Amino acid sequence: MVSLIFIFVLANHIEWRDAFRVMEFGISPERLALFLLLTGAIAFVYALRWQLLLDFELGMMASFTASIIGLGGNMLLPARGGDLLRVYYSGQRAEIPYAGVFSRLVVEKFVDFLTIFLVGLLAAVLNRTLFSNGYILYFSAVGLAGALLVAIGLRFSSKQLSAVAGRVLRLLKLTSVAEKGVERVLLDLARGLSVSAVALPSLLTLLMWVLLYSWAYILVGRIVGISLSYDESLVVLFAGSLGLMIPAAPSGVGTYHASVVSAFILLGRSSSEGIVLATAIHFLFLVIYAVPALVIGCQWRLGRLVTE
Repeated sequence: MVSLIFIFVLANHIEWRDAFRVMEFGISPERLALFLLLTGAIAFVYALRWQLLLDFELGMMASFTASIIGLGGNMLLPARGGDLLRVYYSGQRAEIPYAGVFSRLVVEKFVDFLTIFLVGLLAAVLNRTLFSNGYILYFSAVGLAGALLVAIGLRFSSKQLSAVAGRVLRLLKLTSVAEKGVERVLLDLARGLSVSAVALPSLLTLLMWVLLYSWAYILVGRIVGISLSYDESLVVLFAGSLGLMIPAAPSGVGTYHASVVSAFILLGRSSSEGIVLATAIHFLFLVIYAVPALVIGCQWRLGRLVTE
C-alpha cells in the first residue's frame, strides 16, 4: 500500500518524456566489471560486520552467504524480509539462539541508522547548496542525536523494559515468548549497544557508505548518462537510505525512488534525472544480489528437504 501511494505520486509529478530523454546508456565491460567489484566489496563488508556483531561465532563463508541472503532477500521481500532470513540462516549455521541473533540484527540496524546520519552531515558540509540552506545539516544532526539517545536508553533501561515486557506477555499467556524471546533480546541489546561493541562495526559501515556505495552510485550514474559529483552521490545515498527505512513492498519500490527524486530536487537538479538514476540503481542492485540469493535459497531449501 505504501509503495502504491509513492508510485502514484511519482507517476503524476515526473515528466516521463524528459526522463527518457536524459537517459544515455554508457555501458562498457570496464564499468560493469568495476560495478561487480564494488558490489562484491559491499557484500564482503556486510559479512565482516555480521561476523563482528556475532563475536565471530559464524565462519566467514557462512557470514558471506548470510549477507547475500539478506541483501538479495531485502530486494525481493517486503519490510526487509531478507534480514529475517539472515537471522534464521545464521542461527542454524552457528547454533546460536535466534533471540541472540535477532538482538545483533537490531544492533546492526542501529549502526546503519547512526552512520547514515553521519553521511548526511558529511554531504551537507561538502555541498555548498545544502550547507547554506541547512536542511540536511540540521536534520542529520537531530537524527544522529536521536539515535544516540535511543541507544543510551536501551543500554541502561533494558532490565526495566525486559521486566515490563515480561509481565505484559505473561498476562497474555505468552510465558515462553517472554522468557525465550523478548526478555533475552532486550537483555542482550544492553551488551550489544556498548561503545566497544559498536565502534568497529560503525567504522566499517561508515567506510562502506563513503567509499563503496557512493562510488557505486556515481558509476551507475555514468552508465545511464547522469553525472554525479562525490558530494551529490552522498546526498542521494543519504536520502535513498532513509527511504529504504520506510516499510514498503519489495525493496522499497516507490519510497526509495521518491527519496532519490527529492534529493535531486534539493540539489537543484531535474526530477527526471532522479527517477532515471533511482530506477537504474534499484535494477542493477536487484540483479547483482537477488539472483545469487535465489540460487542460495533454492540450494538451502533443497538441502533441507534431502536431509529430512
